[in-house]
Amino acid sequence: MPANWMKQLIRLFIATFLGLLFFSFASCSYEPEPISEPTNLVFSTDTLQFDTLFSERLSITKRLKIKNPSGNAVNISSIGLRNQSQAFQLTLNGRTQATFSDQLLLAEDSLLLLVSANIDQGDKNNPFVVRDYLEVINQSNSQSVVFEAWGQNANYVSDSILACNTRWNSDKPYVLSGSIQVDSSCVLSIEPGTRIYSATETFLIINGSLQAEGNLENPIIFTNDRLDEPFASSPGQWGGIVFLENSKDNYLKHVTIKNALFGLNLNIFNPDNEADLSLENCFVGNMAISSVISLNSDFSAVNSVFYNTASGTVSHTGGGSARYSHCTIANYFNTTRENPAAFFSDLAVDNNENEVLAPMDVQLLNTIIYGRITDEIQFFEQTQGNLSLSFSHNLFKSSIEILSENNSIRNQDPLFEATGNDDFNLTQDSPAIDAGIQTEISKDIREKSREQSPDIGAYEFIEE
Repeated sequence: MPANWMKQLIRLFIATFLGLLFFSFASCSYEPEPISEPTNLVFSTDTLQFDTLFSERLSITKRLKIKNPSGNAVNISSIGLRNQSQAFQLTLNGRTQATFSDQLLLAEDSLLLLVSANIDQGDKNNPFVVRDYLEVINQSNSQSVVFEAWGQNANYVSDSILACNTRWNSDKPYVLSGSIQVDSSCVLSIEPGTRIYSATETFLIINGSLQAEGNLENPIIFTNDRLDEPFASSPGQWGGIVFLENSKDNYLKHVTIKNALFGLNLNIFNPDNEADLSLENCFVGNMAISSVISLNSDFSAVNSVFYNTASGTVSHTGGGSARYSHCTIANYFNTTRENPAAFFSDLAVDNNENEVLAPMDVQLLNTIIYGRITDEIQFFEQTQGNLSLSFSHNLFKSSIEILSENNSIRNQDPLFEATGNDDFNLTQDSPAIDAGIQTEISKDIREKSREQSPDIGAYEFIEE
């Protein structure tokens, strides 16, 4: 009897254990009954906005959270766009489709909806807005979120050799991708107000001439083709402008070049001491490498700003000439670097590991060269007498004592307005004010008149 009693007890224990185990699994798989009353859901934003997009280009993906704040489960009968716009793309739980139905949202839980925008090609030249409304319905309670995307029609140029003597105008922006070339003996002319936007790894290659002449009210802009953050303000978003051997008569005025690997890359090898590329009233900066890289080429800049690069800002090597008058070369890029803001050398090594050695002529007048490191201007001379330097009335960040001569200032902070915002206007206590020498350059980068004792740098301080 005791043995039988023990067997029965074990069987009872096993049955009880299995019953509890079954109940436990059943409880885990239980889906709560959604409330039959409408619930006001909470959205992470009431407006999801996409900045200017070019037609036919997909935006970054943005996130929209839909939260159930109540203590009961909710059945969302429908999630979709009111106007069924094709401009917006919805993705939920890994599925991309126009609408979603019967989505169970547990108490105090949330759904994550991924949204991207794509603007179809249209007939409008000016920016246009596409707007739709995401409607979320539970138990006849309809709530909405505004979707808004700004688009712009454009001229698209991809992997092309441009027709000789092409002219770009400001009617519509130009969106470039791949390698865009100006053939030898040909000219690309760009009118005031023209905007040029380039995709990743896009280079504008000049074998002939580039003539880009904007004005103060209508500057010419070269930048990347992603205008939504964080891309809009990130360096390295496209390649840059390359000038190849025998390119000549290149002139840029009131031109802004930004957000590339490098701004201007000169490989012209035409040592006649006449400027192969001349800049006036230009901004070149926010580069992943440099603003200007010049190999055995002749370069001239007036009233221009070269700024904030991850490596050296302007680099002239392998001979040629570099002339800066009333310029600001400033590097406050937020990264560690060893290369100075300005570097000049008679020696260079080309892409084929060949040494290039030639005389280098450097002329610096009324120019600021400043930044975060101790020596923001450096020289290297491989062959004695190969490097010729003339300078007067400049402001340098340097340990080279001779750079204090010729009425130049050394190691006095120019006190720029806001280097973090790429604003290199002078503030009222700047040592650069009235420290320049009068030249034929009678106006500054903003076309403001310079005083009889002009300020050093691209900007003339105007007290308001």
